[in-house]
Amino acid sequence: MMHVAIIGGTRHIGPFIVQLLLNAGHQVTVINRGRTRVALPAGVGNVVADRSVEGQVSDALGQLKPDAVIDMIAFKTEHVDQVITALPDIGHYVFCSTTALYGVIGETTPDESTPPAPDSDYTFGKVACEERLDLAAREQGFAYTSLRLAHPYGPGDDILYTTGRESMFLDRMRRQRAVIIPGSGLTRLHPIYAEDAARAFVHVLNRDDCMGKIFNLAGPQILTLDEYFESIARVLDVPLVAVRVPHTFFKERVDLWADAKRKFDFGFNWVHYQTAFSTTALEATGFQCPTDHDAGIALTMQWLDAENLIDASSDGDGEEKILRSVGTN
Repeated sequence: MMHVAIIGGTRHIGPFIVQLLLNAGHQVTVINRGRTRVALPAGVGNVVADRSVEGQVSDALGQLKPDAVIDMIAFKTEHVDQVITALPDIGHYVFCSTTALYGVIGETTPDESTPPAPDSDYTFGKVACEERLDLAAREQGFAYTSLRLAHPYGPGDDILYTTGRESMFLDRMRRQRAVIIPGSGLTRLHPIYAEDAARAFVHVLNRDDCMGKIFNLAGPQILTLDEYFESIARVLDVPLVAVRVPHTFFKERVDLWADAKRKFDFGFNWVHYQTAFSTTALEATGFQCPTDHDAGIALTMQWLDAENLIDASSDGDGEEKILRSVGTN
């Protein structure tokens, strides 16, 4: 049995990690800022510490002295330095990175040898964190693994759409109102069900073949946007009613939703930043994702409905304004 500290751990993937660790018989402590109200399972420790306050996380780790740390929220070098400084001889530090650091990949399918091409503060930060961890591994034998997480979905969050993460579009689909697919519909998406992502973080713990390595983490299926929406329609048991809108439209006509709660800017990014990644390196360690997209969407829909998180659509939705603007309504 290990004592595993999770930094973050209260949202989306985190609760799955907590439960999987408990199921495996490990002692678990969650370190978070205390801003997310969540009922942790019985027996799980909780330490409130804020990374933005110097010394809080380092002091918490130094007192806990866990055997391993899973870090879900680090994106600055000072974040990983907090762990390296407090626990230089830790058994294993598992860092949540991102496939977004590959930048615009076009039709390529990056593996871990593909050079990063960050283009935002967030992705530059993730790359810097990995470089800092690699340096610590080479200079002082610091034991780490980095998992570059692709698009996670599942209970604990909304489903991705042209507005970003929200779920009103699911009501439109149920009512057979048109949803918007940016571009040709052939843009690739590589989602992973949240519990499968959690399984990977637990899988790599203390494995010799994962130490000091970086792995892409994505699901078992690369989908086109057409296939993505078709999967959701199958789960809802409705025909897919959709309109393709050129992805450049979402850059050019921000005025249509500038004052609205629901923004459609993601329609450009979804096509511009294709997501499809090689996962063979992690699979070679024996890891497999058991949840296909239809099954994952069904589980997510159950949670969204149970939590009453699908807002009602209407004839005055932002979609209607866009469809009128492009001349399809």
